Amino acid sequence: MAEKKTVYLDAIHSPADLRALPDAAMPALAEEVRAFLIDHVRESGGHLASNLGVVELTLALHRVFDTPHDHLIFDVGHQCYVHKMLTGRADRFEQLRQVGGLSGFTSRRESPYDPFGAGHSSTSVSAALGFAEADRMAGRDAYTVAVIGDGAFTGGMVHEALNNCRSDLPLIIVLNENEMSISRNTGAFARYLATIRATNTYLTTKRRTAAFLRRLPLVGQPLYRAVRRFTLRLKHNIYKSNYFEDLGFLYLGPIDGNDYAQVARALYRARARHSAVVVHIKTKKGKGYAPAEEEACAYHSVSPSHAPAPDATFHRVFGEELIRLAEQDTRITAITAAMGLGCGLDGFRAAFPDRFFDVGIAEEHAVTFAAGLAANGALPCFAVYSTFLQRAYDNVLHDVALQNLPVKLFIDRAGLAPADGATHHGIFDVSFLSAIPNLRLYAPACFGSLRAIMREVFSSPAPCAVRYPNAAEDPRVAAIFYPDGDFAAFGVRADFSAENPPPNIVLTYGSIVREALDAKETAGADRVGILLLESLKPYTELVARIRPYLRKNTRLIYLEEGILTGGAGEEISRTLREAMGAEYPEEERFLAIRDHFATPDTPVSLYRYCGISA
Repeated sequence: MAEKKTVYLDAIHSPADLRALPDAAMPALAEEVRAFLIDHVRESGGHLASNLGVVELTLALHRVFDTPHDHLIFDVGHQCYVHKMLTGRADRFEQLRQVGGLSGFTSRRESPYDPFGAGHSSTSVSAALGFAEADRMAGRDAYTVAVIGDGAFTGGMVHEALNNCRSDLPLIIVLNENEMSISRNTGAFARYLATIRATNTYLTTKRRTAAFLRRLPLVGQPLYRAVRRFTLRLKHNIYKSNYFEDLGFLYLGPIDGNDYAQVARALYRARARHSAVVVHIKTKKGKGYAPAEEEACAYHSVSPSHAPAPDATFHRVFGEELIRLAEQDTRITAITAAMGLGCGLDGFRAAFPDRFFDVGIAEEHAVTFAAGLAANGALPCFAVYSTFLQRAYDNVLHDVALQNLPVKLFIDRAGLAPADGATHHGIFDVSFLSAIPNLRLYAPACFGSLRAIMREVFSSPAPCAVRYPNAAEDPRVAAIFYPDGDFAAFGVRADFSAENPPPNIVLTYGSIVREALDAKETAGADRVGILLLESLKPYTELVARIRPYLRKNTRLIYLEEGILTGGAGEEISRTLREAMGAEYPEEERFLAIRDHFATPDTPVSLYRYCGISA
């Protein structure tokens, strides 16, 4: 990567260096920051458009507030790259989003400037309130600032936190409105923000009018103050107070968030209040990089330049098959929690707009909403990342499974997430879903079995969950386990004969089967056999299919890209022991993730670090 010369950026190693610069340097510094982001993020991959939009805001935050004494908490964290650059981590961007490298989100392990870790949405206001209350009880004079996008405001947790905020706390919430999360925001709150935000034309007119009045000799400043008081009174009489003011916050905005001077003035004013303030800014996602400005969705997260995206992935195949099934059954509906593009549902949105629901970043609501649809005759599917489904566990258990409703969960990004790290590892879903009665659980390992499983799932009256990775299929899987293309016969597939089993048998599911295949190539086909499990739960049904392949002298190896405790390996072992008694194999071994979050501190193979590599 060719290094570009900078006037200011290279000299900034901490916010103190930034605060030493004059205000006049900020526009040039902002351009240097954007150039750095574009060069490095396109190379390493990561969240580009969201970070380009918050450059001026982040500069202002670190100049107005005394971080880390004052607490700066970013929601989600995908807009924290500029913050990392200004807090001594610019030289680590070569390892951005690499295992053991610089996290793509905020991380308490990484820097004292990251007071609260993130990765999931809508947590910042709750965490910030906790910081502010802790400072109040300890008698500390720190400010707490939460930076949250309008997309995250669709999450109900934000409003639970706002409901508990005290108006006398030095808590500042910066609401960054760019009309986007990953996809364009939808819902009532997004529409509400449109009623209190100003257009760029309005902001420009307001700024020019203020400047004109202030320049008038003698009467200019008093006239400006009088006009401002009149317009505020008129605005209040017409529109009354807004949502934030009704909750006890001072509301400032909307403000042009890509104008450094305006943002800094608003933040200084908020800091001077020593009370709860909402600063509403409006930014341009992708600011300064034309492709990202025009296609903010496509540039929300970009792949490394050396790793082009595959032509087909599990979530793309899921989306295509869902459209085919929905053409045949008008009861099928699709639900996303602001992840329509990421979960492969954009085609369904276009084909069946009346049967597509984007509920915003509200996974709990999504599941119970699906339960309501199912209880009244629809066939809803909720497509969600594994790590985000964790947020709706009670809803799956209480609202879906307890009532035995035919809700279909399609769990994307199942397995380890080397680039995004612990917050996005999909390693817990098998464990927590295995404990729920009535639920059927599937794990297709190739595109053909995914399509066949989807057909079975939508014909089943039971609640079902289908998990798959964010990856392309390994072509060896279909060739070895489905040589005749009989994908409808998924369930337990063996690459050896039940009449002549090898001494070592690997039981595995999901994309980690490729590690088992690699190991078999090394050890020899006569020594290792693989049982590919694509229908996991109910485990009693699964064990009945596994049992014919096992002998007392078999050495069993349970391999899974998931947490050991409560995982499929433990469940299968327990159920097999009950079924086989003294005939259960004498030796077994579990290769799974053992009681940790898979967060190495140095660059390493993540599979090897977790002890589950070939």
